[in-house]
Amino acid sequence: RLAPLFVLLLLVYVPSSRAGDRIGIGSKVGTLGFGLDLTGRFNDWVSMRGTYSQYDYKETVNESGNDYDGTLKLGAYGVLVDFFPMKGNFRLSAGFFKNRNELDMVSTPTVPVDIGDNTYPPAAVGTLTGNVQFKSYVPYLGIGWGNAARPGSRVRFVFDLGVMSQGAGVANLSASSGLVSPADLAIEEQTIED
Repeated sequence: RLAPLFVLLLLVYVPSSRAGDRIGIGSKVGTLGFGLDLTGRFNDWVSMRGTYSQYDYKETVNESGNDYDGTLKLGAYGVLVDFFPMKGNFRLSAGFFKNRNELDMVSTPTVPVDIGDNTYPPAAVGTLTGNVQFKSYVPYLGIGWGNAARPGSRVRFVFDLGVMSQGAGVANLSASSGLVSPADLAIEEQTIED
Protein backbone atom coordinates (compact mmCIF):
# COMPACT_ATOMS: atom_id res chain seq x y z
CA ARG A 1 0.00 0.00 0.00
CA LEU A 2 2.85 2.40 0.76
CA ALA A 3 5.01 1.55 -2.28
CA PRO A 4 2.62 2.90 -4.97
CA LEU A 5 2.23 6.15 -3.01
CA PHE A 6 6.01 6.55 -2.82
CA VAL A 7 6.48 5.96 -6.57
CA LEU A 8 3.70 8.46 -7.34
CA LEU A 9 5.35 11.10 -5.13
CA LEU A 10 8.68 10.57 -6.90
CA LEU A 11 7.06 10.94 -10.33
CA VAL A 12 5.25 14.13 -9.32
CA TYR A 13 8.01 15.91 -7.39
CA VAL A 14 11.31 14.86 -8.97
CA PRO A 15 11.99 16.85 -12.15
CA SER A 16 12.60 14.45 -15.04
CA SER A 17 15.33 16.62 -16.65
CA ARG A 18 17.55 16.09 -13.59
CA ALA A 19 16.29 12.71 -12.40
CA GLY A 20 19.79 11.19 -12.69
CA ASP A 21 20.97 13.54 -9.93
CA ARG A 22 17.86 13.09 -7.82
CA ILE A 23 17.16 9.34 -7.71
CA GLY A 24 19.33 6.67 -6.14
CA ILE A 25 18.99 2.92 -5.69
CA GLY A 26 20.81 1.13 -2.91
CA SER A 27 21.26 -2.34 -1.50
CA LYS A 28 21.63 -2.83 2.24
CA VAL A 29 22.32 -5.27 5.04
CA GLY A 30 21.05 -4.75 8.58
CA THR A 31 19.23 -6.20 11.55
CA LEU A 32 16.08 -6.50 9.41
CA GLY A 33 17.91 -8.56 6.79
CA PHE A 34 18.91 -7.84 3.21
CA GLY A 35 17.10 -5.16 1.28
CA LEU A 36 16.78 -2.35 -1.20
CA ASP A 37 16.18 1.40 -0.96
CA LEU A 38 14.85 3.72 -3.64
CA THR A 39 15.72 7.33 -2.76
CA GLY A 40 14.32 10.50 -4.30
CA ARG A 41 16.01 13.80 -3.43
CA PHE A 42 13.70 16.82 -3.43
CA ASN A 43 16.41 19.33 -2.54
CA ASP A 44 19.54 19.59 -0.38
CA TRP A 45 17.39 19.46 2.77
CA VAL A 46 14.93 16.61 2.14
CA SER A 47 14.89 13.16 0.55
CA MET A 48 12.32 10.39 0.59
CA ARG A 49 13.08 6.66 0.60
CA GLY A 50 11.05 3.59 -0.17
CA THR A 51 12.66 0.70 1.69
CA TYR A 52 12.32 -3.08 1.80
CA SER A 53 14.23 -5.68 3.89
CA GLN A 54 13.79 -9.33 4.78
CA TYR A 55 15.61 -12.38 6.14
CA ASP A 56 14.44 -15.74 7.53
CA TYR A 57 16.54 -17.45 10.18
CA LYS A 58 15.84 -21.06 11.23
CA GLU A 59 16.91 -22.37 14.64
CA THR A 60 15.88 -24.94 17.23
CA VAL A 61 15.18 -23.23 20.54
CA ASN A 62 14.40 -24.68 23.96
CA GLU A 63 11.70 -23.03 26.07
CA SER A 64 10.50 -24.58 29.34
CA GLY A 65 12.20 -27.85 28.38
CA ASN A 66 10.36 -28.03 25.03
CA ASP A 67 12.34 -28.00 21.78
CA TYR A 68 10.76 -25.79 19.12
CA ASP A 69 11.86 -25.65 15.48
CA GLY A 70 11.68 -21.91 14.99
CA THR A 71 11.72 -19.61 11.99
CA LEU A 72 12.49 -16.00 12.81
CA LYS A 73 11.11 -13.83 10.02
CA LEU A 74 12.75 -10.41 9.99
CA GLY A 75 11.97 -7.49 7.77
CA ALA A 76 9.84 -4.50 6.95
CA TYR A 77 8.90 -2.25 4.08
CA GLY A 78 7.78 1.34 4.11
CA VAL A 79 8.53 5.00 3.48
CA LEU A 80 11.12 7.23 5.16
CA VAL A 81 11.63 10.97 4.99
CA ASP A 82 15.26 12.08 5.45
CA PHE A 83 16.03 15.61 6.69
CA PHE A 84 19.58 16.97 6.25
CA PRO A 85 19.81 19.81 8.83
CA MET A 86 23.19 21.05 7.58
CA LYS A 87 22.65 20.19 3.89
CA GLY A 88 25.50 17.70 4.21
CA ASN A 89 25.58 13.96 4.76
CA PHE A 90 24.21 13.82 8.32
CA ARG A 91 20.47 13.13 8.37
CA LEU A 92 17.49 12.64 10.66
CA SER A 93 14.96 10.08 9.45
CA ALA A 94 11.33 9.34 10.26
CA GLY A 95 8.90 6.99 8.62
CA PHE A 96 6.30 4.30 8.76
CA PHE A 97 6.81 0.56 8.15
CA LYS A 98 4.75 -2.55 7.53
CA ASN A 99 6.45 -4.82 10.05
CA ARG A 100 7.30 -8.39 9.01
CA ASN A 101 9.03 -9.45 12.25
CA GLU A 102 7.54 -12.71 13.55
CA LEU A 103 8.65 -16.00 15.11
CA ASP A 104 6.96 -19.24 13.98
CA MET A 105 7.46 -22.34 16.16
CA VAL A 106 6.67 -26.06 15.85
CA SER A 107 7.34 -28.77 18.44
CA THR A 108 6.52 -32.48 18.18
CA PRO A 109 7.59 -34.00 21.52
CA THR A 110 8.83 -37.58 21.71
CA VAL A 111 9.09 -37.64 25.51
CA PRO A 112 6.75 -36.27 28.21
CA VAL A 113 6.89 -32.45 28.33
CA ASP A 114 5.90 -29.76 30.81
CA ILE A 115 3.29 -27.36 29.46
CA GLY A 116 2.11 -24.82 31.97
CA ASP A 117 1.55 -26.54 35.32
CA ASN A 118 1.23 -30.11 33.99
CA THR A 119 3.28 -32.82 32.31
CA TYR A 120 1.83 -34.30 29.10
CA PRO A 121 2.84 -37.50 27.27
CA PRO A 122 3.63 -37.05 23.54
CA ALA A 123 0.30 -38.61 22.44
CA ALA A 124 -1.62 -36.06 24.52
CA VAL A 125 0.23 -33.17 22.88
CA GLY A 126 0.54 -34.17 19.25
CA THR A 127 2.22 -31.15 17.67
CA LEU A 128 2.54 -27.76 19.35
CA THR A 129 2.40 -24.90 16.86
CA GLY A 130 2.68 -21.25 17.65
CA ASN A 131 4.00 -17.87 16.77
CA VAL A 132 5.06 -14.60 18.32
CA GLN A 133 3.74 -11.54 16.51
CA PHE A 134 4.41 -7.83 16.87
CA LYS A 135 2.54 -4.71 15.78
CA SER A 136 1.85 -4.74 12.03
CA TYR A 137 2.32 -1.03 11.27
CA VAL A 138 5.07 0.74 13.15
CA PRO A 139 6.79 4.14 13.24
CA TYR A 140 10.54 4.49 12.68
CA LEU A 141 12.97 7.15 13.92
CA GLY A 142 16.67 7.25 13.14
CA ILE A 143 19.83 9.10 12.29
CA GLY A 144 22.15 8.37 9.42
CA TRP A 145 24.95 9.43 7.13
CA GLY A 146 24.86 9.78 3.35
CA ASN A 147 22.34 10.17 0.54
CA ALA A 148 22.20 7.76 -2.42
CA ALA A 149 20.52 10.44 -4.55
CA ARG A 150 23.13 13.22 -4.34
CA PRO A 151 24.92 14.37 -7.51
CA GLY A 152 28.47 13.14 -8.06
CA SER A 153 29.76 9.63 -7.54
CA ARG A 154 27.25 6.92 -8.45
CA VAL A 155 28.56 4.58 -5.72
CA ARG A 156 28.16 5.64 -2.10
CA PHE A 157 28.26 4.20 1.39
CA VAL A 158 25.33 5.16 3.61
CA PHE A 159 24.68 4.32 7.25
CA ASP A 160 21.46 4.17 9.30
CA LEU A 161 20.93 3.75 13.03
CA GLY A 162 17.31 3.74 14.16
CA VAL A 163 14.47 2.09 16.02
CA MET A 164 11.07 0.68 15.10
CA SER A 165 8.45 0.85 17.81
CA GLN A 166 6.99 -2.64 17.30
CA GLY A 167 5.83 -3.27 20.88
CA ALA A 168 6.13 -6.47 22.89
CA GLY A 169 5.57 -9.79 21.15
CA VAL A 170 2.29 -11.64 21.63
CA ALA A 171 2.54 -15.46 21.65
CA ASN A 172 -0.14 -17.88 20.46
CA LEU A 173 0.09 -21.66 20.96
CA SER A 174 -2.12 -24.58 20.04
CA ALA A 175 -1.82 -28.37 20.39
CA SER A 176 -3.03 -30.57 17.54
CA SER A 177 -4.45 -33.19 19.94
CA GLY A 178 -6.89 -30.78 21.59
CA LEU A 179 -6.06 -32.47 24.91
CA VAL A 180 -3.76 -29.79 26.35
CA SER A 181 -5.52 -27.52 28.83
CA PRO A 182 -6.09 -23.95 27.53
CA ALA A 183 -4.89 -22.70 30.93
CA ASP A 184 -1.59 -24.57 30.48
CA LEU A 185 -1.22 -23.21 26.94
CA ALA A 186 -1.79 -19.71 28.31
CA ILE A 187 0.98 -20.20 30.91
CA GLU A 188 3.33 -21.46 28.18
CA GLU A 189 2.47 -18.45 26.00
CA GLN A 190 3.30 -16.12 28.89
CA THR A 191 6.63 -17.91 29.42
CA ILE A 192 7.51 -17.49 25.74
CA GLU A 193 6.54 -13.80 25.82
CA ASP A 194 8.68 -13.24 28.92
